[in-house]
Amino acid sequence: MGGTYIKNKQTGNKGEAFIESLFSDYAIVHKIDGSKDVGLDFLCEWVSGEKPTQLLFGIQVKTTKRTQEFKEKGKTSNTNFLQEFSTSQIPPFKKIPDTTLTYWRGFNFPVFVFRVLLTKNKTLAFYKRYTTVLHGIDTEESLPFYLANMDTKLQAYIHKKRTWGFCRDLFFDHLKCQHHRGMLSGVNPNDLGLSGWKQDALYKGVFDHYKDRIKETYAKYEKWKSFFN
Repeated sequence: MGGTYIKNKQTGNKGEAFIESLFSDYAIVHKIDGSKDVGLDFLCEWVSGEKPTQLLFGIQVKTTKRTQEFKEKGKTSNTNFLQEFSTSQIPPFKKIPDTTLTYWRGFNFPVFVFRVLLTKNKTLAFYKRYTTVLHGIDTEESLPFYLANMDTKLQAYIHKKRTWGFCRDLFFDHLKCQHHRGMLSGVNPNDLGLSGWKQDALYKGVFDHYKDRIKETYAKYEKWKSFFN
């Protein structure tokens, strides 16, 4: 019993260390005390160049070992240009407890769940975006995983006519958090190192899910507009 616990702990530590290393070039990574079970392993602040952006996000890490090579092939996502995998393609982990999801809903920042596969020859990290799960738009099972790393490098930016990759997902999930509170604008994407995306745009497929909440905010301000005359 004790030996199994130690081995599992060591495996988990390796996965967390790998994720911390991946993000070290792109974020200020704060390790959360493991004795305080809040369902998050890291609280991070994105950094563009050498400039902290004040954009926070949370990460949970789950790790497993595989003796065989991971041979599943993903498809290129048209959302972020990363390799996309269905939930069934990734080795199963325990489902996130409802109590943890309820706790995460109290945050006003994106949460990402990483699954790290330690194989004989390489380490692979996949992430799932939980913002729309917490907002009641999607289910955990319906959302894909994305391959986060290329060897030991985070696929933070994929440069085409626009910038894609993990940072693109971070920008849009933060925007969804703002919309969820009834606010229109999110962070300036240029401040995150992104190009081709606008700060004050209403993105179809994002705004559509939150327009009722934004409408409520607008209606409240309509009542008070006389104070600004």
